[in-house]
Amino acid sequence: MGLTPNYLDPGTELAGYRIESMIARGGMGVVYRALDVQLSRPVALKLLAPELAANDKFRQRFVRESRLAASVDHPNILPIYGAGESSGLLYIAMRYVRGTDLKEELDTRGALPLTEVMRILADTASALDAAHAAGLVHRDIKPGNILLSDDRAYGHRHVYLTDFGLTKRATSATGVTTAGHFLGTLDYVAPEQIRGEDVDNRADVYALACVAYTLLAGHPPFEHDDDSAQLWAHMTEEPPFLCAERPELPSLIGVAVQAGMAKKRDDRPASCGALIGMMDPVPSPPTQPPPEALASPAGFLPDTDYDGTARATGEASPRSRTTTGSRHRALALKRGRAWMLGSVVAVLVLILAAALVLPQLLSAEERVTFRASDIPYTLEVPRSWTPRSRMGGDSTVSVLSPADVTALFADEPDAPAVVARIAGQDPASVVGLTIYHQAAVVSGQSPATRVSVAEALLPGKDPRLADRGPAKIGEVKAQVMEGTLPLSSSVTLQVRVCILETDPRQLLVFFAPTSLFEKNSAVFDKVADSLRRTR
Repeated sequence: MGLTPNYLDPGTELAGYRIESMIARGGMGVVYRALDVQLSRPVALKLLAPELAANDKFRQRFVRESRLAASVDHPNILPIYGAGESSGLLYIAMRYVRGTDLKEELDTRGALPLTEVMRILADTASALDAAHAAGLVHRDIKPGNILLSDDRAYGHRHVYLTDFGLTKRATSATGVTTAGHFLGTLDYVAPEQIRGEDVDNRADVYALACVAYTLLAGHPPFEHDDDSAQLWAHMTEEPPFLCAERPELPSLIGVAVQAGMAKKRDDRPASCGALIGMMDPVPSPPTQPPPEALASPAGFLPDTDYDGTARATGEASPRSRTTTGSRHRALALKRGRAWMLGSVVAVLVLILAAALVLPQLLSAEERVTFRASDIPYTLEVPRSWTPRSRMGGDSTVSVLSPADVTALFADEPDAPAVVARIAGQDPASVVGLTIYHQAAVVSGQSPATRVSVAEALLPGKDPRLADRGPAKIGEVKAQVMEGTLPLSSSVTLQVRVCILETDPRQLLVFFAPTSLFEKNSAVFDKVADSLRRTR
């Protein structure tokens, strides 16, 4: 069969996969591009190192926990197609992603821009928190395990986290955690993991903080040539302050990274999402002092704080020390008091203006472009409407909202009750858009029949729609309906349904709790008006 412990020849078949070429080799094994012979689709096939496959306990846990990892449905977790043992080799087949990983990006580009890093970290943290909720700890978070797809689904490269749980299974099976045999990656490993203690999700929080430092600084937080020194640094050395290397970064970023790298797990943020929440990427704009302050009235020298803001120090200027007579000093004091009074008034005016304007600014949320390979148009949607997709009946369903309510529109039995609870706790999170791709609506149907078909597609307890007639949605003709979607006795979603005359046809469903629907109608109108054909 052309099989050696570390290499499979192109053309070799293993467990229904035909080897095409090697992608990468690492300490855990070898990754190949392969073809799923039965389904005729490309896969990334990882073969684990022979010494791992030789351990009976490891083999059993590998298969069991690979199936658990495959069950975690999250858009930023690399889908697992299969795992098992064949010809004495342990394998795991995953989606093949055209693109690169963060290690290669760092090697090529060096430190990355803050906005790009925050998006990558947020997607990775979301994937990790979903895995932690399912009982999985990754234990090997590193740039090489964070993939960036060349497909730009939403205007940027999609993030995939891979290799879930392999390190946990390997170390549990072998008990090896010493330097030189440690199966994790030394640049990102948590102190408790080095000590061989039981780990929880906070080990991944530590590693993600190390990755954040690396992406923004261009190198890991600790850099020692000797493995033992590197491990010792994670256990004993204080983490370096990121903002010392990147002074232009908001200080909150550096503080958050240090909190994530706390030696004691109890001192770290409770989740990866909480870590990212500490990294507010939008610094407050520096306050510009009034022009008269910059003119340096006698007795008040502008000084520069760490953020570049001018401030009064109270130190006498050389000019004031050389003037004669109390008249100049009195004038300086008067001008200083006048400036301070003016500053107080200016602050009060700003507060009043903020009270009037801030709600409007908050309502005008930043928008991003949503596109997907199976819809023939794009939409400009609020950034908080995170997309999720799932099969729902005969259609693929994409749901964009602050909360993940995909299961509701995929018509899963327990979803209405779950979403009703979410809406009761945080109604604003249950606002958004659902797209039924290739909806089962044909051109020959009457408007009344289309209403019935749309009602049948919608979940909930007896949804009711009323036809509102033809309309133009962005660049596309459509039929519009409005109605309600009861989830429980106390929670009802109000919906606007648009059947788009595209090829294939699509259903847009704008939804919000009834109490918030009118408030969000303008948002829905802007999203609908932004629709632009892509083919």
